[in-house]
Amino acid sequence: MIEFYPNSIYYPREAVEEKLAKGELAKTEEHLMGWTERHRGEIWDCARDDADEPTDEILLDNLRALLLCKGSLQPAAEMGDMIKEITKEVWYRNENGPEAPDMVAAEWRAKYLTKWREARMFEAFILIEKRAAQLLKILKG
Repeated sequence: MIEFYPNSIYYPREAVEEKLAKGELAKTEEHLMGWTERHRGEIWDCARDDADEPTDEILLDNLRALLLCKGSLQPAAEMGDMIKEITKEVWYRNENGPEAPDMVAAEWRAKYLTKWREARMFEAFILIEKRAAQLLKILKG
């Protein structure tokens, strides 16, 4: 089984599972289901390279592998979320005196972008595990 865990931050599995239980990953789950639907053919093509009749685990592993290659479930939505985070940082930093938003954004990207993306990917991998039945239904549908 292909696994993913953030290298640049400590993000415990329990924290992600708690967010899932609270419904805080609903949008990410929606993006994952849509992404799986859009990439179903490509996932199957890759899975057939592993086996003529791919098992459920092979299908899910190829979903994970393709997601790692693509790097994002929904680039536009993630960009919007990133802009919201940067806007919060600009607001916070300007509480102590004016700072140029472009500089704050550049610093945020340098300091947090990799960590932020890794956290997103980790959440997607937990969702793949927790929603395997729904994802397989999409893949086999």
